[in-house]
Amino acid sequence: MIRAYLALAALVLCAGCGAAKNVVERGFSGPERTVASVMAIDGYLDTRLDDGKAAVRTFLPANPTCREVAKLGATVHFKTAGPYGTLYRGEQSCAAAGIGSLAWWRSKLPRPNTSSPVPSAMASYRTVYEGELVVFLRGDFPLTGLLGFTAMGDGIAVVPNSALCRRPIDRGSSTIEYFYGGRNVLTLSSSDGRCEIEALLRPLTESDVGA
Repeated sequence: MIRAYLALAALVLCAGCGAAKNVVERGFSGPERTVASVMAIDGYLDTRLDDGKAAVRTFLPANPTCREVAKLGATVHFKTAGPYGTLYRGEQSCAAAGIGSLAWWRSKLPRPNTSSPVPSAMASYRTVYEGELVVFLRGDFPLTGLLGFTAMGDGIAVVPNSALCRRPIDRGSSTIEYFYGGRNVLTLSSSDGRCEIEALLRPLTESDVGA
């Protein structure tokens, strides 16, 4: 059991290492996109980008530069610079602070080679923000490295503020599961069902705020 856990942990740690390269190779950088919506949440800009066919959700630091780049209705390019992509508008740029649209992100990466059809591990966290629509949980989220997330040891999971997620939110720990296909990508499990993780964010730094 211990050997199996260590093997899975090593795999997860390595998964994030080459993720950016794999995403580049599989066509992360796409056409021009329009900023379809922007919502400021606890220091982040919850941003949706539309290319006319589908929308991609990303999270940006809510600093003056990123607010200028991600103006509602602006035409931008979303490229591979940085671990979570970078938004470009003219000569200005804003590096994303996390990933949303987890199913889209998963589709850009090769399938991890794990022994379990649904890898699972124990996540531990605390609530750092609670709003009407979403809750930010900060802590240790194993398996998120399978999506190329680099802050899994101290990251933020965004979950809906819903009845289904209430038990995992209040408990401060839950089983996290990763799905290779289907609507769900990462979930926190409880006796009430599966609470979908909507996005993964790295904690902001002073440089993010002052950019």
